Amino acid sequence: MSHGELVYVSGRCVPREEAHISALDAGVLLGAGLFETLRAYAGKPFRLPQHLARLRASGEFFRIFVRESDDQIAATVARLVEANGVAEARVRLTATRGPLADAVEDDEAPPATLIITAGPMTPYPAELYQTGATVVVSDIRASTDDPTVYHKTTGYLKNLLALRDAHRAQATEALLFNTKGRLAEGAISNVFIVTDGRLLTPPVEEGLLAGITRAAVLELAAEAGVPAEQRPLAVRDCLDADEMFLTNSIMELLPVGRVERSEVGDGLPGPVTRQLAEAYKALVARETGST
Repeated sequence: MSHGELVYVSGRCVPREEAHISALDAGVLLGAGLFETLRAYAGKPFRLPQHLARLRASGEFFRIFVRESDDQIAATVARLVEANGVAEARVRLTATRGPLADAVEDDEAPPATLIITAGPMTPYPAELYQTGATVVVSDIRASTDDPTVYHKTTGYLKNLLALRDAHRAQATEALLFNTKGRLAEGAISNVFIVTDGRLLTPPVEEGLLAGITRAAVLELAAEAGVPAEQRPLAVRDCLDADEMFLTNSIMELLPVGRVERSEVGDGLPGPVTRQLAEAYKALVARETGST
């Protein structure tokens, strides 16, 4: 991000170097926070209302209350995107529990500390969409009994460890399985496979964050007549799949060509993946006015 970029911190848009929060903020000291990451296309954020709905639902669960209205947040995002000159932007909303002294009191939880940034979008390498990414199976397990796995919290070290191990293995992403040996999600993505023309993805109950892009893909599959099902998936299902792809707001739909050393299908993006990827781009264009 460039020097002088504007950042929003609880009521004020200030240059990045002047953006500060309390050293006693529970987000800093306890990881008591939530975040959302999304893309802006042609200056307009994609599916901001859905991201805000998820942020507020998690806020209700963890008692992290964002005082700014949805309209205020949308106006602030628009201001930052324009002021920072980033029509194609990576936008992040971070909400922390606020002062540590008040962090564990439910009845009178203070307003959240809200931070909003809008910086340049650095896309994934174009060749990954043509040849397919490589993923590895992480040794880290997701627990269906852990309530944080269903929310996008700032307690992200487990995910970062899994992603670090993937990158050390020259892979793009790590697949996380739960303690029952079933697929949950990627370290930073949701996972879909295609078998015999059917689109399959794990249900939320397997221990995953229900992504905004994941929901959009399921909508698009229904519109396109692609049979889709949320059901438990084992390692063997992934290895035997005809196609696999990952989703999040930044990568959109990223084809997977290999699970470790095993090719998925013929190792290249398959027809259902390509069809849904094009449908997703068309959806973004319709909703943001981008090309």
